[in-house]
Amino acid sequence: MIITPERTGHLAQITAVTVLAIGIIVQKHLALRYPPADIVFIQFAVSAVIMWAACWALGLLPRRLAEIVPGVCWGFLMPGSVFLFTSAGAARTDGVSTALIWGLLPLLGPILARIFLGERIHWSLPFGAVITFAGLIVLTFDRQAVGAGDPYGNLLVLIGVLSAAGGQIIGRILNTGTAPWFRLATLQVTGGTMAAFVVAGLDGTWEVPPLADGPAMAALVYLVIGMTIINFVGLNLALSRIQVAWVALYNSLGPAIGTLTAVILLSSLIRPFDIAGIAIIVAGVATPHLMRIATNRRSGAKSPRQ
Repeated sequence: MIITPERTGHLAQITAVTVLAIGIIVQKHLALRYPPADIVFIQFAVSAVIMWAACWALGLLPRRLAEIVPGVCWGFLMPGSVFLFTSAGAARTDGVSTALIWGLLPLLGPILARIFLGERIHWSLPFGAVITFAGLIVLTFDRQAVGAGDPYGNLLVLIGVLSAAGGQIIGRILNTGTAPWFRLATLQVTGGTMAAFVVAGLDGTWEVPPLADGPAMAALVYLVIGMTIINFVGLNLALSRIQVAWVALYNSLGPAIGTLTAVILLSSLIRPFDIAGIAIIVAGVATPHLMRIATNRRSGAKSPRQ
């Protein structure tokens, strides 16, 4: 198989979604003992230091303020405001509503990309997104909601989703410019660190996992390397090489991967609805790929032999 820039973009986003979904489970487990806002700030701050060191080693340090501000502002929006609004909304509404609202992201991606970027996409991409949303409904079916649905909480989560969708558009614009994608990833994490610092300050508490707490430190190492560095490097690489609709579609794999991670790490029970939902989500993501393969084969069959 020939490795093309487009294929590396697809692989990068799948990797980013995978490490992020696993990281959410690890983060929730760590947040049972330590303040969530402090955990997020630590993971972003340490990641930013590592990534800036890598930028220096690779000769990718920005030389002008104009090369810094857009990426940092983007990071303040995504993941900064995304985390702020989603966390605030999730605290007021139930988990099922939060998951279903986030399921709208793969549907919003193609629409916003068409409006603001003029990206032309095959009909199978939004069709696949609809299938993945159906899978998410099955995945959350008959789950016991923690708390009750709250309109204001749902609105806050929706603002978080819109921030994520808008952030992908901005990220695509930045990553198709002249700036290197690794530098943009570093600037994005820096902006996220600033936003996390604000949230941690509003939280009013500060507690760092002690070095003697081995499991907590191991979890924190994964949050830094996997959930933050690999995730944002993968996202920026993907945005530099594939359309926003593809990036958004792969996000739908998150709940499926998260469910399997919870089964493995937390010994959660897996239900028949979970298996069916995961299968439908995977089928939705695979649909555009299968359509491309079928189209290429038909085109090859029609072309004359040399």
